[in-house]
Amino acid sequence: MKNFFRLFTILLIGGVALAQSGNFESYGEEPHRIMISSDNGTRLRLSFYSDAVVRFQWARPGENFIPDDHYEMVARHVLNGRYQVVGDGEKLQVLLGGENPVRIEIDKHPLRYRIYAPWQGKPLLAEKLGTVWEGGTIASDFAPDPDEHFCGLGHRSFGMVESLDLRGRTVSSNYGEGMKDWGAQGVLTVPFYLSGKGYGVFLNSTFPHRFCFGENGEYRFRIDSKGFPAQMDYFVILGPDFRSILDHYTALTGRPRLPQKSIFGLQLSDKGSPQHRGAKWWQEKITAHRAAGFPFDHIVNDNRWRAGSGAWSGSWFEWDASRTPDPAAFGAWCREQHLTMTLDLNRNVTAACQGWDPAFNLPGAEQVVKEGFSAPDYSNPAMRNWIWEMFWKKSFDPALGYPGDALWIDETDEMWPLPDSTVCADGRSWAENENYYPFLIAKAIVAEGWDNSNNNTPPGIGESKRPYVWMRSMVAGAQRYATYWTGDTPANCDFMRYAVRAMQVAGLGGFPFFNHDAGGFREPGPADFLYIQWAMGLGSFSPIWRPHGIGENRRWPLDREGAAREAARQYGKMRYEMMPYLYSMAHQARQSGLPMARAMVIDYRDQAEAWARDLQYMWGDAFLVAPVCAEQDSTAEVWLPGGADWYDYWTREKVPGNQVLRGPAAVGKIPLWVKAGAIVPTHPYAQSTAELDPSQLILNLYTGGEGTFTLYEDDGISERFRTRAELRSTTLTYREKERRLTIAPASGTYPGAPEGRSYTVRVFGLDEPRTVTLNGRKLTPNPAEGYQWDAVGGQLTIRSAPIPVEQPVTITF
Repeated sequence: MKNFFRLFTILLIGGVALAQSGNFESYGEEPHRIMISSDNGTRLRLSFYSDAVVRFQWARPGENFIPDDHYEMVARHVLNGRYQVVGDGEKLQVLLGGENPVRIEIDKHPLRYRIYAPWQGKPLLAEKLGTVWEGGTIASDFAPDPDEHFCGLGHRSFGMVESLDLRGRTVSSNYGEGMKDWGAQGVLTVPFYLSGKGYGVFLNSTFPHRFCFGENGEYRFRIDSKGFPAQMDYFVILGPDFRSILDHYTALTGRPRLPQKSIFGLQLSDKGSPQHRGAKWWQEKITAHRAAGFPFDHIVNDNRWRAGSGAWSGSWFEWDASRTPDPAAFGAWCREQHLTMTLDLNRNVTAACQGWDPAFNLPGAEQVVKEGFSAPDYSNPAMRNWIWEMFWKKSFDPALGYPGDALWIDETDEMWPLPDSTVCADGRSWAENENYYPFLIAKAIVAEGWDNSNNNTPPGIGESKRPYVWMRSMVAGAQRYATYWTGDTPANCDFMRYAVRAMQVAGLGGFPFFNHDAGGFREPGPADFLYIQWAMGLGSFSPIWRPHGIGENRRWPLDREGAAREAARQYGKMRYEMMPYLYSMAHQARQSGLPMARAMVIDYRDQAEAWARDLQYMWGDAFLVAPVCAEQDSTAEVWLPGGADWYDYWTREKVPGNQVLRGPAAVGKIPLWVKAGAIVPTHPYAQSTAELDPSQLILNLYTGGEGTFTLYEDDGISERFRTRAELRSTTLTYREKERRLTIAPASGTYPGAPEGRSYTVRVFGLDEPRTVTLNGRKLTPNPAEGYQWDAVGGQLTIRSAPIPVEQPVTITF
């Protein structure tokens, strides 16, 4: 790559770069578009998708611009941005939006642009060399700003993120990159980044990419077409705050698909028992687990359920008649127990499944790919139709009554040995389709299968049940269908650190429902301390909680003893009690792309410390989590952002922000802080998300700041919250000066929604309460219906009788 940049500089000196982009000659306008032509035939097209989203496309002489639907990473091409063109001699100015517009200033000699925004004193983005073509490589080059920070761009294999801050680095996240001893598993290909200046850039190409953020004083990104037709095509997304950039980005590429509520419960697999007896084993294991008081929601099948060998190889997607003789009875038992289930398919056994046609295979895969006789070409519509029909017939047809709520498509990341020149069924090269491959899988299973967007037979599942599909690689835009996990990671502290960063990077790339093997996958598995710190601690404060792996150190709590088992009990209780908070975060993520686990830079990008603190994160608006990535008691360091006070969750001690705290961190007590003003809704503990009682709402209020929270509730299973607006939202507001908590009337409803709720309000951080009132009525000390004051702990508890949800509630203290 250094040789490429050296050549780039030589070309500049020789004047080639200037000839590439040329000088301004003319411009024309179409609805929401401007076309600029240069004197050498190069064209630049600006498309205004909104006041905050502008697309830049470059075409060489004689080229047509690629059709909008060439790639499907962008969900919809709807242009409604406002702009105004102003000419002033040597420059052309384009003003975006209404008041205080962002300004695109276009120099004519040579053709270059700069973007200015009212929130930034210097250019947001300024072309230096502009767009340059050299052989099969196309690069866009900008003037570097040594003070500019960057983040995003997905990650290479196994979630190995060395630093969230990309300043000074050259990075990429292409399919097959990050090769390690177990391959290149779990790459997240998201060519989208955010700048600390308050903008984002999305590169709309599936060809291999590379981004340079200041290394050797250069700021540029490029694609390598490997000699096939390609164009420079990218979107600039304007902020300035990262929340709005993520909102615009996921509006452009698709909102994340919300899973069933049970997916946010504890998931456990059979990986540690590869020779188990099938359905009976699961029934006995889950019954014992719940009898011991542990929660459980989701069964993850790893090979053993499948017919044939019930192993990685020699099996196929069908219930094994000896281990599960009556899948319908097993399905009925699961439903009675409020359990949902993942069924897995390894890529290498796809060819053994009923109806496989060798014509479905990627050309030439048998010669270069491991078990390459089973390398599905998902660019083939017939292949996509077949695989959903096979899933439907073997378990997912609701008429069968079989288990099946989620699909795990494993080993989708092993086709990297294919030559770039391989031509896929859609006529495109593997060079172009390699990064796109996970999108085509997600499209096949969810868009065309589950949703039946192509009106095929079988009909699909539709709105009655939400899909949850996860695979071992992923690409931008596919978040509207599926998600991924980071592969078979080692069980050590280094990979725990990687998981913390990868989770944040996934959220910055539009994948808020991050999934990983909590505790690590590989033998011998996590020892007790790492099990406590990672599988239980970090795992329970991750969007998807799924301890999973091989080795003698098992992942089920009952397979552990002593402190490890008690940690599972503690974190299980915490997570299930916090489910109203967590599930509301999930709704927020699907509405706006705001992650559940949020990098500190999302809300604190203007505080320099946020860019360095990538081993801590915000868990929603309320919690700051700083996992200790160590296998023993150690010292923790936590940065508390300025602008608010913070509570130690475990001690309730309140301290000011804008400081770094250092102190001992005991195993089993994940460093956890709560922002003053936070309102955290919880339910009484239950062992299943389906059994949590929505008619009993506990509000945990941390005084010392203003606060607001929106509680989202629905049936937890269907898509009807989206397709029929069967969704309830309740706004909670706290005003510190008045010491007043307001619960607004619930908006909307869903089948089975309670008509009334009783409230328990726990207030932390008071010296003492004043007069306690509920809707103007003075309350008296009463543990049943009234209030209790704990002077030692500084906690006020207020309880109400059931109140209709359409009635507003105001509590003062």
